[in-house]
This record gives sequence, structure tokens and C-alpha cells, in this order.
Amino acid sequence: METAGQFSAPYLFSLTRRLLVAAGTPPPIAEAVAEILLSANLAGHDSHGVIRLPAYLRSIEKGGMD
Repeated sequence: METAGQFSAPYLFSLTRRLLVAAGTPPPIAEAVAEILLSANLAGHDSHGVIRLPAYLRSIEKGGMD
């Protein structure tokens, strides 16, 4: 059985921030959101971490979130 890959915290922070900025989020807000999501993961609350990013990006795309 294969195991899932793991990513470093700096990589996840950078990726999350870049995706949010690419979706139109102002950089300071993208940085704050990336930090909050990553902090949730690092605290063991994965359901509130970067796994939320696809839903956030869809919401931004549909105009439901700035």
C-alpha cells in the first residue's frame, strides 16, 4: 500500500498564498489566510486547514467570497 506524500509547512504556506493571490485576494489578506489555515493543520485540526482551500477558491470564483 502506498502512503500519501507530505509537504513541508513553508511549501503549503507559499502554495496557499500564491493560489489565493492568483484568485484575486490582496496579498496581505492571502498571507493572513494562508497562515491561519496552515496553523490549523499544525495544531492538528486538519478539517480547518489547507483542505478548505478548494472550497474557498470556488467561493471566490462564484463571487460568494471576496
